[in-house]
Amino acid sequence: MRASPLILSLAIATCLAACQPVQQADSAAPDPVAAGNETPPPAAAPTSDERVYAFQCGDLPVQATYRGQDSATVVVGGRTFVMASDTAASGAKFSDGQGNVFWTKGTTEGTLTLKGEPDRNCTGSGKEGEIAAAAASAAAPPEFRATGNEPGWLAQVSAGEKPVLRVETGYGEQKFEVVAPTQGKDGWSGKAADGTDIKVSFQRTVCHDDMSGQAFGATVMLTVGARQYHGCGDFAGAPALAERP
Repeated sequence: MRASPLILSLAIATCLAACQPVQQADSAAPDPVAAGNETPPPAAAPTSDERVYAFQCGDLPVQATYRGQDSATVVVGGRTFVMASDTAASGAKFSDGQGNVFWTKGTTEGTLTLKGEPDRNCTGSGKEGEIAAAAASAAAPPEFRATGNEPGWLAQVSAGEKPVLRVETGYGEQKFEVVAPTQGKDGWSGKAADGTDIKVSFQRTVCHDDMSGQAFGATVMLTVGARQYHGCGDFAGAPALAERP
């Protein structure tokens, strides 16, 4: 017996009507992502392995920011050096590959090497996060500063009502200080605390550092006791040599 076409049409329509609510319900189900209901993954907690220490390296305030054991940012006065860990027999040594090195043993002593300048011995407070007064405030530049090489030496005269002549020889191994030195037309002189005679004399002639080639406005001779040292220097605020007539 063959089914009537009308009966077949009604059967098909009934099936479609029965299925339609299910399809609508499925399409109406909220999309948790689109609706913003999905719970986001927890954010990673901020981590920091930075440690900041302050040092005084000779005449320069230094702030060292260590990042783990691999890198450090060393701020020397107004100059910033980004350094990487370097091989050292002891302590923590960082360098930038350009001749600038900061090498510490603990957090209270170390050595600062700047390209073309004698090494400076460093002392620190040993307290993390503490910026020494010398590093926190921009110290006034010395009135006069001179350096020399082989062996490295440094001499500087501080400005102010009570000038002080500070001298380092032997790459910072020997240090002398003359309070209120006698000032002449071509330099300063006086006795250190241990009785050593100190004298710094200059001539205003162009002087080129024999290692870096940098030009200075004065040729300098430093006398410590019976020994003489030769090098170059300049006064604070002196214009660039190229600008001089």
